[in-house]
Amino acid sequence: NPGAERMFGYTADEAVGRHLSFLAPRGEEGTQLETLTRVLSGERVDPIEAIHRTKSGTLVSVSIAVVAIGAANGAATGVAAVMRELSDSQRADRAVRRLAAIVESSDDAIVSKDMNGIVTSWNGSAERIFGYAAAEMIGRSIRTIIPAGREREEDQVLDRIRRGENVDHFETVRQRKDGSLVEISLTVSPIRDGNGVIVGASKVARDI
Repeated sequence: NPGAERMFGYTADEAVGRHLSFLAPRGEEGTQLETLTRVLSGERVDPIEAIHRTKSGTLVSVSIAVVAIGAANGAATGVAAVMRELSDSQRADRAVRRLAAIVESSDDAIVSKDMNGIVTSWNGSAERIFGYAAAEMIGRSIRTIIPAGREREEDQVLDRIRRGENVDHFETVRQRKDGSLVEISLTVSPIRDGNGVIVGASKVARDI
């Protein structure tokens, strides 16, 4: 339709009769075809997000809702795809939500803290590994889980973070809420603000 002409740069005469995969970037042709197959088989599919290639070669992010077109006997004879271009803010919002979902579903404890060692985020695996709920740890010092005699480790890690260094696969011991000890492999990276200033650290801890 005219909206598709404006979005992708192809006229109806140029597009009608071509396989829909001509809009997909190289290597991504199968993604949308899988969705179309599911819809044609009678499955209801939630809107998907995809990258399409315009006639000029630029890439555009779109949200696609696909519904089956039925014949008089109820059989699907085709699909209608309604595409809406995503704005920069929508893409950023979706990226943030995807990242949050990845962090929350990780098997590793993923924690962030400020430069004073105060916890600012605490995922579900951190709760499982260390026994403290997020509500108990956010706003509290990360030293809560550092056993007596190992406090110097935190000072050394923060010193390296301030210098912009990463701490990779550092094996150590931390203390759970019930007082038991857990051996972990720890990776720590600086967190920078929009101006590149280091404002905190992200920690990934794996129970070894």
